[in-house]
Amino acid sequence: TDQIPVQSRIMAIADIYDALTAGDRPYRSGVPTETALQVIENEVKIGKLDEQMFRVFVESESYKLREN
Repeated sequence: TDQIPVQSRIMAIADIYDALTAGDRPYRSGVPTETALQVIENEVKIGKLDEQMFRVFVESESYKLREN
Protein backbone atom coordinates (compact mmCIF):
# COMPACT_ATOMS: atom_id res chain seq x y z
CA THR A 1 0.00 0.00 0.00
CA ASP A 2 3.01 2.32 0.21
CA GLN A 3 2.73 2.90 -3.53
CA ILE A 4 -0.83 4.19 -3.16
CA PRO A 5 -0.96 7.92 -2.30
CA VAL A 6 -2.15 8.68 1.23
CA GLN A 7 -5.03 10.76 -0.18
CA SER A 8 -6.29 7.75 -2.11
CA ARG A 9 -6.05 5.50 0.93
CA ILE A 10 -8.15 7.81 3.11
CA MET A 11 -10.63 8.45 0.29
CA ALA A 12 -11.13 4.71 -0.16
CA ILE A 13 -12.19 4.42 3.48
CA ALA A 14 -14.45 7.49 3.30
CA ASP A 15 -16.02 6.26 0.05
CA ILE A 16 -16.75 2.80 1.43
CA TYR A 17 -18.22 4.33 4.59
CA ASP A 18 -20.45 6.59 2.51
CA ALA A 19 -21.60 3.74 0.28
CA LEU A 20 -22.44 1.56 3.27
CA THR A 21 -24.34 4.20 5.23
CA ALA A 22 -26.09 6.09 2.43
CA GLY A 23 -29.82 5.94 2.85
CA ASP A 24 -30.61 7.21 -0.63
CA ARG A 25 -29.74 4.07 -2.58
CA PRO A 26 -32.73 2.67 -4.48
CA TYR A 27 -31.47 -0.91 -4.18
CA ARG A 28 -30.91 -1.02 -0.39
CA SER A 29 -31.04 0.92 2.86
CA GLY A 30 -27.92 2.22 4.53
CA VAL A 31 -26.42 0.37 7.46
CA PRO A 32 -25.82 1.92 10.90
CA THR A 33 -22.47 3.60 11.57
CA GLU A 34 -21.27 0.84 13.89
CA THR A 35 -21.94 -1.82 11.25
CA ALA A 36 -20.18 0.21 8.56
CA LEU A 37 -17.11 0.66 10.76
CA GLN A 38 -17.06 -3.08 11.48
CA VAL A 39 -17.21 -3.89 7.77
CA ILE A 40 -14.34 -1.51 7.06
CA GLU A 41 -12.34 -2.86 10.00
CA ASN A 42 -12.73 -6.37 8.59
CA GLU A 43 -11.30 -5.13 5.28
CA VAL A 44 -8.38 -3.60 7.18
CA LYS A 45 -7.73 -6.89 9.01
CA ILE A 46 -7.40 -8.80 5.74
CA GLY A 47 -5.10 -6.13 4.29
CA LYS A 48 -7.42 -4.54 1.77
CA LEU A 49 -7.43 -1.11 3.44
CA ASP A 50 -4.79 0.92 5.27
CA GLU A 51 -4.85 0.35 9.03
CA GLN A 52 -3.31 3.71 9.92
CA MET A 53 -5.78 5.64 7.75
CA PHE A 54 -8.68 3.70 9.27
CA ARG A 55 -7.43 4.54 12.76
CA VAL A 56 -7.28 8.24 11.82
CA PHE A 57 -10.79 8.04 10.34
CA VAL A 58 -12.19 6.50 13.53
CA GLU A 59 -10.21 8.50 16.09
CA SER A 60 -10.95 11.82 14.38
CA GLU A 61 -14.62 10.84 14.13
CA SER A 62 -14.58 12.12 10.56
CA TYR A 63 -17.60 9.97 9.79
CA LYS A 64 -19.68 12.22 12.06
CA LEU A 65 -19.19 15.23 9.79
CA ARG A 66 -22.00 14.04 7.52
CA GLU A 67 -24.39 13.75 10.47
CA ASN A 68 -24.33 17.51 11.11
